[in-house]
Amino acid sequence: MDSIEVNSYALEMSHISKSFGRVQALDDVSLKITQGSIHGLIGQNGAGKSTLMKILSGFYPDGSFDGTITLAGKEVQLRSPRDAQNFGIAIVPQEITVAGTLTVAENILLSELVTKSIKFFSKRKSESKVQTFLDSNHIPLDSSQLADSLTLPQKQILMIASALYAQPKVLVLDEPTSSLTADEIETLFAMVRSLKDRGFTTVFITHKLSEIVDLCDEVSILRDGRVAYECKRQDFDTDILVENMIGRSLGDLYPMKNELDPNAEILLRVKDLIVENPRQPGEKILDEFSFELRAGEILGLGGLLGSGRTEILKALYRDNKILSGEVELSGDKSFGRSTPKVLQAGICYITEDRKAEGLFFNLPIRPNLTAKILNSCKKWIFLDRKAEKTLANESSQALDVKPSDVETFIGNLSGGNQQKVLIGKGLLTKPTILMLDEPTKGVDIASKAEIYQIVHSLAEQGVGIILVSSEFPELLELSHRVLVFSGGKLQGEMIGKIENEHDLMLMSIGGK
Repeated sequence: MDSIEVNSYALEMSHISKSFGRVQALDDVSLKITQGSIHGLIGQNGAGKSTLMKILSGFYPDGSFDGTITLAGKEVQLRSPRDAQNFGIAIVPQEITVAGTLTVAENILLSELVTKSIKFFSKRKSESKVQTFLDSNHIPLDSSQLADSLTLPQKQILMIASALYAQPKVLVLDEPTSSLTADEIETLFAMVRSLKDRGFTTVFITHKLSEIVDLCDEVSILRDGRVAYECKRQDFDTDILVENMIGRSLGDLYPMKNELDPNAEILLRVKDLIVENPRQPGEKILDEFSFELRAGEILGLGGLLGSGRTEILKALYRDNKILSGEVELSGDKSFGRSTPKVLQAGICYITEDRKAEGLFFNLPIRPNLTAKILNSCKKWIFLDRKAEKTLANESSQALDVKPSDVETFIGNLSGGNQQKVLIGKGLLTKPTILMLDEPTKGVDIASKAEIYQIVHSLAEQGVGIILVSSEFPELLELSHRVLVFSGGKLQGEMIGKIENEHDLMLMSIGGK
């Protein structure tokens, strides 16, 4: 990429307002993004960030909103996503969208192949050309690799690489670190800083305040569809940023852990378990391991992405195959041979991927909440709609899901409220053991605090909880103890205290 001339503002969005019926999604929002800067955009789920970016992407075309958009001092009308691309705006969404049957090079060149008349396509030359681009930008991908064979984090990096290849004037990264390891996040940050050094402009959307502090030059906070606060790097203050995000002081983020009774009932006993690697049938993903879970205990599973944590949860839920070993539920070794039987026995699993595995996005809140307990809402052989709606309303109110109307389609909810519905769906089964896989992934800090309180309350009620989280402070602060996995082995166990974060990282990379 060649360096570009530095002007005052790369992007100005002035007096932007957008409503959907009676709902005012954006109310007189104005942003000024300095040329060559890394501009952080934060706010709770539902604050208006997505709507603002859909306007910038041309998804909501000019004329469907009030206000103006100016690029490098020139007002533009964006009537479609193609217009936005032509004006040099590249937006990398949080959702993974790659063409799995194409190579890395073909994915990166896709828009070029579609828009340009190319009589002859040389796969070898294209892969060489793209590999040169990847290497020069320190992007750790192989141009000849099939996209379907990439890991989730690699697919995320591929999407970013595809956007960078178009040499955008403004690059928007929407929650780009949600699926990345610590090393991959550092690689991404190095890429973004390199772009800044060459005069490029990045808008960085995240829920993680630590990323704003580490990376950004300035920040804008949206709350309830308005700009609530703006400041430059020298004025960053985490407490002030949090208060402006949620409109109040958050207080202690993590609730005080309940005292664990060492004599509490052992709910789950795992002995010499070996779990199949779902990507290599017949092969194990981890050496044999054992553990116990007591009533009221929050047991953390630590490690880096790919360490086998999710596979353990899915094996206990019978979604993954157990090659050998024993699983005993309250003394019963034959409690469940299938997922429905495991659920019936009182074990519930909350997936990390609410969009692909957890929720029905073509349905309202109500059927999403009640999907696992419809048998309890039957009259004879028919579904009792009234009973179902009563249960859904009670669950929605208990979790403070917004909007409160359970006939609202799930796709219209913010990420934090979608996550509450997913958790509510599991809680309606009244589990004895709740397995949570990345329960706060992609949610804002206020929603995190609410989810932490839910986990704390369940433990106080005697529910045994197994928690997987890639956010080490979250894992340590919530868990009574943490089992750490790395290199296909259980590396050891530690007490859940924030002071152990360094040791947790060391064990996660195979150290002692």
